Amino acid sequence: MKGWLVSFLILWTSFNSHAESFKHEMGEVTFDSAPQKVVALDWVLTEHLLALGVTPTGIADVKGYQAWVVSPQLPENVVSVGSRREPNLELLAQMKPDLILVSDAMSPAYQKLNAIAPTMVLSIYTDSHQPIENAKSQLRSLGKVLHRSEQAEQVIADFDKKIEANKLNIEQFIKASQTTISPLLLIRFIGEQHIRIHGNTSLSGETIQLMGLTNAWQQQGNSWGFSSATVQQLAPLQDSEVFYYGPLTGDERKLLNSNPIWKVMKFVREQRTHELPPVWTFGGLLAAQKFSDEVTRILTTTNTTESQAKAK
Repeated sequence: MKGWLVSFLILWTSFNSHAESFKHEMGEVTFDSAPQKVVALDWVLTEHLLALGVTPTGIADVKGYQAWVVSPQLPENVVSVGSRREPNLELLAQMKPDLILVSDAMSPAYQKLNAIAPTMVLSIYTDSHQPIENAKSQLRSLGKVLHRSEQAEQVIADFDKKIEANKLNIEQFIKASQTTISPLLLIRFIGEQHIRIHGNTSLSGETIQLMGLTNAWQQQGNSWGFSSATVQQLAPLQDSEVFYYGPLTGDERKLLNSNPIWKVMKFVREQRTHELPPVWTFGGLLAAQKFSDEVTRILTTTNTTESQAKAK
């Protein structure tokens, strides 16, 4: 009997010496090794897994990710496990993941998900209004759980270095061309008349601030950093440089170009509107870096062309 008890205690001690616990927004998870089969029900978590070199077993809405997020590219073998709002719980149970990752948007389903597999709630867009710092924190948390802390720190360092390089590129351009860059207006079209305007506490807004640029829209917005508005509300901001997020369908572009209010805006008449390629506005560090690269490219090439035209 004593021998059995001693053996049990040795095994129990051995397990606990290797087990690690990790806190998250709704509790704690414990693993004795790095999770291998990981499911992400939020696209920013998918982005960060891929940034760490981890291919998720499944994610929410694969087709949506491929259309709206695009990069990093999703491997073909990743399983779509339903929508971001309503994941397929039966399919998740059949997949038997080691870890499920969600943001607080899925917190009402936390208990059901946690019954299927250990579930971590890791959010970026919160009332703290600091998406870039929260993105770095999320990466570090994932790095610890997945035993990829070194990769997480490298992703963060690469991001900081790239943003600083883009800032320097813009500063050098302004100095060389002896020009100025107007405040930026960052919008997404929602139907024919309505828009979302991304303020300083959005991912895009924080990014351009780090690049030394000014946001024309000074309202704080919601937890995601945007305000809902109409095209008419852009009237006081007509001196801005406008960036709007793609992708726009052919029909959407046709509606926009035929919108009488949009057409009379000064920034439209002076050709200071720029369509961005698909960049996930609620993404993480890779999305912010992609956005920064595109804004830098557009500002330095478009304004160079304009300067050359004026010189002639």
